Amino acid sequence: MSLDDEHGLRRRSFLIGSGAVLTTSVFGAPAAQASPPGFPGDYDGSDLWLRYEPVADPGLLARYRAALGAIVVENADRTKVHRHTANLGMAPGSTEHLVESTLAAARDELVRGLGGLLGRSVPVRDGFPDRAVVVGTPDSSPLVRRLVPARDLAPLGTEGYLIRSLSRGGHRSIVIAGNTEVAALYGTFAFLRRLQAEHPLADLKLSSVPRINHRYLNYWETERLYAGNNPAGTGGSNGENGAIFDFTATGASAGLNLPVILDRYLVAARAMASVGINGITINNVNANSFYLTPAAIEQEAALADALRPYGIKLAVSINYAAPTDARFAPDTLTREQLDPYSAQFRDWWTRRARQLQAAIPDFLGFTVKANSEGQPGPQDLGYDHGDGANGIAAAVAPLGMRIFWRTFVYNADVDADRLKRAYLEFGPIDEERQPDGTIGRFAKNVFLQTKNGPLDYQAREPANPLFGRMEHTNQAIELQVTQEYTGQNTMLCYLGPLWEEVLKSDTYATGPDGRLLPHRLVGHVVDGTAQGHPDSAIVGVANFGNADNLTGHHFAQANLYAFGRLAWDWTLDARGIAEDWVRLTWGNRDFVVRTIVAMMLGSREALVSYQTPLGVAHQFRSSDHYGPNPAERLARDDWSPVYYNRADTAGLGYDRSPTGSGFTAQYFPVLAARYADIETVPENLLMWFHHVPWDRRMHNGRIFWDELVYRYQTGVHYVSWMRRAWDALEPHVDARRFAEVKAKLAAHEADAGTWRDTCVGYWQQFSGRAVPTDGPLSIRIVVGGRALGGFDAGAASSTVPLAAGTAPRITKVIPADPTVRCEVLSQAGGVPGRAVVRATGMSFFGPILKDYVFEFTR
Repeated sequence: MSLDDEHGLRRRSFLIGSGAVLTTSVFGAPAAQASPPGFPGDYDGSDLWLRYEPVADPGLLARYRAALGAIVVENADRTKVHRHTANLGMAPGSTEHLVESTLAAARDELVRGLGGLLGRSVPVRDGFPDRAVVVGTPDSSPLVRRLVPARDLAPLGTEGYLIRSLSRGGHRSIVIAGNTEVAALYGTFAFLRRLQAEHPLADLKLSSVPRINHRYLNYWETERLYAGNNPAGTGGSNGENGAIFDFTATGASAGLNLPVILDRYLVAARAMASVGINGITINNVNANSFYLTPAAIEQEAALADALRPYGIKLAVSINYAAPTDARFAPDTLTREQLDPYSAQFRDWWTRRARQLQAAIPDFLGFTVKANSEGQPGPQDLGYDHGDGANGIAAAVAPLGMRIFWRTFVYNADVDADRLKRAYLEFGPIDEERQPDGTIGRFAKNVFLQTKNGPLDYQAREPANPLFGRMEHTNQAIELQVTQEYTGQNTMLCYLGPLWEEVLKSDTYATGPDGRLLPHRLVGHVVDGTAQGHPDSAIVGVANFGNADNLTGHHFAQANLYAFGRLAWDWTLDARGIAEDWVRLTWGNRDFVVRTIVAMMLGSREALVSYQTPLGVAHQFRSSDHYGPNPAERLARDDWSPVYYNRADTAGLGYDRSPTGSGFTAQYFPVLAARYADIETVPENLLMWFHHVPWDRRMHNGRIFWDELVYRYQTGVHYVSWMRRAWDALEPHVDARRFAEVKAKLAAHEADAGTWRDTCVGYWQQFSGRAVPTDGPLSIRIVVGGRALGGFDAGAASSTVPLAAGTAPRITKVIPADPTVRCEVLSQAGGVPGRAVVRATGMSFFGPILKDYVFEFTR
């Protein structure tokens, strides 16, 4: 049984499908503790999920202390990792420290982790003392060779680990072992994670092997800087630009540029290793060739030296036309020499790769964005993506490097429907028969890096049709951890459910015989089991920055954590990952865990509901991709919200059925038929594939217009519930983080309301229909013996005129839905006067809340 499987069996689940939990979370918070939580009140979140606060349960703490008396890591310093930078050092005043081996990193993490969790230091010992935690490999540790049979380690490969409770010769021990030092490090973090979540240590027999080989981050250092150290996210203070790594900082930070190592680099390294991330591309895919210059390579080598003990390797994004950059003179090429088949072009890239490998022996390779959004590529010279990718791949293949070639292309000349263009460009190359009889032209060291959906990081998209269709090509899925379209650093949106949804989507892929493949989920395609690919990769566009908490929003840390856990094992469930993260980050108090997990689990569906419900997509204003602008029309049609919504008096949505653009035909037959028919397409993808009449009857009986407005309202109501649920946590959460999240949620609620009001108002111009008042939390109130209703759930307040002599007292509240709970929070003292009624209920994705404000007038 794997660690994660066993963890799931023991997990204390907190379901949110009952009124009891809703009432407890919002109104019935337990009394404040006599002493504050373990985190200091000024804690800034800078340790991510690696804080290691003392175990609060006295009984469990005693059991942990009884079981964990010593740390044994034999030969921890024997096998030092490569270090290129002779003078590598930490910045003055640092609290982190550099290590020279991976086992030293594991040992030091145990010292830190056990010392924090147990509230006392645990000594590092030699020999085989009783109650020892033994970490190592068969090569590094005679104890591991003696305690763990080779047959048990064999199935773990190079990165899998096992954790076992053992008793030998009167000695009780816990052994964490793998075939390599980095595997032992992964096991160490998994063991500490178990302690942080307060799970038992008895009878441990756990193992875990990653399902995907390459688990990388793409770090974009020049845009999407939502985790910068100022409110705008750009981080200009002290000369930094908001990125996590300093290459070219100025002013007060100029002396802290690489090769100087900052604390946050090592915190990030430890965090990445703790969830099994094993590579990072350090610059934007809109690449600046600065990162290929000799000076930058020396800086990159220093960073690689610091990250290497944690199993993290570096890659660089490149510009296809970099050989023409004057910074490389006299070693430059002309535009005409960018021919991917020319010796000059390939030799140039071999030279650059060799320079990188000389400084960074484990350098991974290059990520390429070509012929997309103004970036140069092989098409500029009349070649296709296969020619370009293979040209660079051939240049670096002798060095063992890989090319990650992004499929985010949408040349308008290819097809009128932007969603169709990627497959039309890449599909024929994958299906091309070669002279040796094989099929597919992309080289073996090329990965096509494909976004999870066919458009662009939307909060809900159908799975990209390229998954499963590129049978003869290595394919990496690209997920966006940085929340460009999902709330950026303001909105709380846990992305685990989004990624779980796509990874577990059925492609209905078929084999050469036309029969459905036995393993055909998107996750099976990505990990290679669907179509027999021996190599596999998953990439996350990262959200690290130089903010104190490294991610800009405390809850954005959850998305980085979830990406790593799903990259290791995509079959995990988003709920379980959320609970783990909450326990590691906010503590194990049941009320805290129950409330925060509930907030997280519905947050993505809420965002879909108040931004782009029922499949309407890309309705963001172009200036920042944050706020709404469904009426915007830009110079380029397929950047315009109106291109996607196609609003008219008949309905809303983009017809991609066989009678429309025909995009549905790019899916395998089962899905193609399902999406092509408006009767069978999932309603949450309705407008991705169909132009939907305003009066179309939905499955629940409401007409489309009413359901659309209902979704917008429900999304906002969920955010209102989240904000008040968070307020109930004030006695149980450290002061600084509580205040910072509280401020974010206030802005979130206001901005969600703006989305609803802007979009509904725009659609109403075309539908010609009144905004329905029978929303998810609609109520009537009884005042002076009269029942009054028809209140707009989107309005900040409702004016209620009363006849002379009528007392402004609400005597009864009648919800349209009998399961909705109502409470009069305040009564008006007279006329004019104000009363407030709170309505709470459950949507299909979680709790919802609306405070109705009534202004009584004569």
